[in-house]
Amino acid sequence: MKNLILFLIPIIFFSCNSEKERNNLENSIWKFSDGPGYVSDVMVFNKEYLYEKNDSIYWHKTDSLVGVIDTITLHYGERRLYVKDLKGNVGRYCEQ
Repeated sequence: MKNLILFLIPIIFFSCNSEKERNNLENSIWKFSDGPGYVSDVMVFNKEYLYEKNDSIYWHKTDSLVGVIDTITLHYGERRLYVKDLKGNVGRYCEQ
């Protein structure tokens, strides 16, 4: 029983940490996949182009709103980002 508990503790710890990493967009690159909500062919989240604040996506240079994050999902180990454009249409982006 003690071995089972010692085995499960690291698994629980790493699964909690991966949830935080899944929602982190810093220093990531996303390519448009499909859907009616189109913001850009490629979205780059770094100190020069885009940043995320309270589920909204902004350009660094002008601080203008680009879109709103709908969801971030995990499919077979790859993250998918669903973004609502300013008209309310949702588009899917795949991480590169």
